[in-house]
Amino acid sequence: MSAQKRNLVAVVAIALCCLLPNGASAQQFGPNETVKAAYEAGVALQEAGDHEGALQKFDEGIAADAEGIFAPLHFAKAESLRELEDYENAITSYKIAITIDGKLAPAYNGRGVCFREQGNLELALNDFRTAAEYDRRDPSIAANLGDILVNNAQNPVEAMPYLDRAIELKPDDAESYRNRGWAHALLRDFEKGIVDLNKAIELDPSDYETYQRLANAHLAEEDYQLSIDALSKAIEYYEPEENSDPDTYITGYLQRAASRMTLAKEADQTPEQRSKLYSEIVADTDAVLAEFPDRFPEAGLALYRRGTALRMQGLYSEAIIAFTDAIQLIPAGSEGSYSGEAYLIRGICWFYQGQNDLARGDFKEAAALSLVDPLPYLWIGYTQAEKGQFRKAIESYGEAVSRSPSFALAHVNRGLAYMQLKDYDKAIANFNDAIRSEPTEPKHFYKRGKAHEELEEWEKALDSYELALHRDGNFAAANQGAARALQALGRPGLGNQFQNRVQ
Repeated sequence: MSAQKRNLVAVVAIALCCLLPNGASAQQFGPNETVKAAYEAGVALQEAGDHEGALQKFDEGIAADAEGIFAPLHFAKAESLRELEDYENAITSYKIAITIDGKLAPAYNGRGVCFREQGNLELALNDFRTAAEYDRRDPSIAANLGDILVNNAQNPVEAMPYLDRAIELKPDDAESYRNRGWAHALLRDFEKGIVDLNKAIELDPSDYETYQRLANAHLAEEDYQLSIDALSKAIEYYEPEENSDPDTYITGYLQRAASRMTLAKEADQTPEQRSKLYSEIVADTDAVLAEFPDRFPEAGLALYRRGTALRMQGLYSEAIIAFTDAIQLIPAGSEGSYSGEAYLIRGICWFYQGQNDLARGDFKEAAALSLVDPLPYLWIGYTQAEKGQFRKAIESYGEAVSRSPSFALAHVNRGLAYMQLKDYDKAIANFNDAIRSEPTEPKHFYKRGKAHEELEEWEKALDSYELALHRDGNFAAANQGAARALQALGRPGLGNQFQNRVQ
């Protein structure tokens, strides 16, 4: 039973009290005492959790209600049917209650819950709206309407006032805090969203879905460590709700592995911290593969992330095996979300093992799977340059540039290929393109300086080296280049100053 259903059980008695005011006469309960007795006995069983027994009493009361005008009896029957997950018959009983009393807000609310469980979200939304029109003081109605608006209709703006009301009427409603927190997150107000989600956790510290949403909010704020911490809690508290649900929180493990990979790429991570994160990624993927060793897409994503972590540790052979298994899990005629990246990174592993032909084959596969990613052609160029095929490499770098005109690395490597062909003017043009894309990178200026030096354009070479040194005064190669240029320009004393910096 979901948390939403558990909450609804608690409001059954309140709803019934609203339907049956204190001091009501026997005549108000129906045409005779038999109906009243059956109804009251059914409610007692219902409140005790015996819904099967309650249904027997409610049916006895309905049979004795000759005039068929006692709406609370049909409403109470519908509530027990809903708790037994007999949604179709519950809907029928709610409809009878509504036919008798068209303003019976709890009946619209209960029927809306049934429609939502059946996946009839439009009908559920209509019923929750109607219930809210007839009763503005029932917290469960406000909570249900806010829930469906934010989670299904993706309308956080309209959901917000209903969730505010639900919390005002029931300040300990953890689920409404969770939904309002998510509404804030959808509206990009992550600070308020995180406050509400933490409040939901304070009220109900064992709801894994709240931790999952908190992780997403932290992820949007690019606070990867807090996202990882929240996912760890989600994994700890996860419990399957349906028989078809995984035994472990597969989504949480996969997302935590992805967050750990992103955190490992941050510049302030030490080698030890990165190594620890990569090992933890492998452990996360092991947890997924233990339950789903060969199921697509779960196992495929786990193998892909495992391979990425292994590659970053320099374990190329193991990474190749993981990527190969991930690719082979993709059904024929399908494209896995990770397939292009898996081919690309497997190709990189082949490249570092000196297997250029295998690497190039994988890069071509990756290029075919993505018409916008420049990286496959960049790496194809690397394999060609490695074999001295510089004109082919220039064509491949050009393909990378056509996919991403501001991709500095492609411009740089095309420039380097032209340097190998001694076409220094074209090399300079490519280095200039790289400088326009990354004007603060000293290496681009240094490479341009080298090209000018080859042309014996010493003033231009000196300018380039000095611009490199302006960005990085300790750039040894640029200091040496400036010294050579000054020597060639007849200023050896100043040249010695640059040379001394290197020493």
